[in-house]
Amino acid sequence: MTSRMHAAVCLPLFDRSELDRVRAQREELLKRLQKGGRDARSRIRMEQRVINLTAEQVRLESKLGIWRPQ
Repeated sequence: MTSRMHAAVCLPLFDRSELDRVRAQREELLKRLQKGGRDARSRIRMEQRVINLTAEQVRLESKLGIWRPQ
């Protein structure tokens, strides 16, 4: 097995763990946003982070073949 083939085999495992990390971060931020008690600047920054994490989640899900458009 060449190193190129080995990398292709290992990639989905890395992507899956990365996807789990992104999902967990996104869910945590959404919970914190729902709780409230933030000033406008912090809330906007957190909302932007949620948007970025959502985009990253969609990218990883489509790469793994599990993305479902809503």
